[in-house]
Amino acid sequence: MRKGFVFDSSLCVGCQACNVACTLENGFQPGTRSIFTWNERALPLLNVINLSMACNHCEKPACAERCPAKAYSVEASGVVVHHAERCMGCSYCTWQCPYDAPSINKSLGYIEKCHMCAARAVEDVSPACITACPTGALKLTGQNEFGTVSTGWFPDKGLGPSIIIRGAENQNKPVIFPEEADTEDEVSTTDAGPGKVQKEWSLVLFSMLVIAASAMLIIYAMTGAGKAARILPFLMMAGAMAVSMVHLGVPRRSWRAVINLYSSPLSREIIMVTTLTLLAMIHWVKPGFIPPLITAVVALMTLISIDLVYFNADRTTLLRLHSGQAFFTAICAVSWFMEPGTVFLLFSMLAAASVVQRYRTAENPGTISNIYYFRALALPVVFMLLYPGSAAADGAAMVLFMAGLIADRLLFYYDFNPVNINETMKTDFNKEYETRTVINNKRTQE
Repeated sequence: MRKGFVFDSSLCVGCQACNVACTLENGFQPGTRSIFTWNERALPLLNVINLSMACNHCEKPACAERCPAKAYSVEASGVVVHHAERCMGCSYCTWQCPYDAPSINKSLGYIEKCHMCAARAVEDVSPACITACPTGALKLTGQNEFGTVSTGWFPDKGLGPSIIIRGAENQNKPVIFPEEADTEDEVSTTDAGPGKVQKEWSLVLFSMLVIAASAMLIIYAMTGAGKAARILPFLMMAGAMAVSMVHLGVPRRSWRAVINLYSSPLSREIIMVTTLTLLAMIHWVKPGFIPPLITAVVALMTLISIDLVYFNADRTTLLRLHSGQAFFTAICAVSWFMEPGTVFLLFSMLAAASVVQRYRTAENPGTISNIYYFRALALPVVFMLLYPGSAAADGAAMVLFMAGLIADRLLFYYDFNPVNINETMKTDFNKEYETRTVINNKRTQE
């Protein structure tokens, strides 16, 4: 029998007592148990629905399965426990969990997560969040099967969360007809795109260095070009390894990154990056010792392993067809140096198709929109510069082409959106609010 939570939204007043109790009992950072709110700004026409949530201790916990350091374990009761002493702070589990349960403690560098107050469980005492709830909205239960949550804003990734939610079925209040019912502008549409890229700057730099080094090794294997710069791929790979250490919250435990090779895409990526770094070093120190074709194949496998890290967390078609993915970006760069030129033309057309498919990115104000337009305009301008056939124009075309690839990689990180309950709540609310506003306006006009 699995332990789980029962939450009654109709009883929750959003007092945060459960959050405070969790923090005080376990010494966690505030927010390890959070209050998510549907209609957070209490806009008219719709109810305010609160949801107190920490870890749902899923039947198939993706956080535990995909953790490269094997920092999670699952108890016989179904409780998913995180072991801080094993965690290296890579945050990959935060991408895998759609319920925003694991959260990185930036001061300590490792993940913190609900474990149902393990010390209390030994004494058969309910978790602190439950005993602190003044309205009885949160309770503990034991079930063989928890079923599925039917609310539209609760993400379902087939993980089998151990939670029962009640009182959140009816989102519509009785319709009121105010004198001025047009409140559509009150729904927030702020764009956090640039912040996402800045937050993951180390991952962006890491992937760009690996892509550049891989492209150079593939070009050398196919054309023999780049003999005078054999050291560059190694320096780039060594730099990428150093940058990856900056990303970790607890770098001294980085050795644990490879111990979950069977089920963690991140472990497989680290193995491939390390292997390619060694081959790049041999390529520099002892040229020809390893056949260039073997190095090129390993480079391609490394690029695929990087993409799989993201595809495993965000399985949308948009990302899988994105021209900013590592494999496509590197091959597109290689095509510039290949003959015949039709290969370059083919990859440019594929990139253009991908950019057109993502036209909605241009609707975002500010930096992301500018990057998108730059990428879109760079494609035809490159061909215009190639047409004269002069050395200066060709050089400018190459610089613009490479800049376009970098822009597309930045857009890849913007478009990377693992399923998260914060986003599903906002999306569902905005959709429902717009629908109710339209209906209300029509009735007012009648």
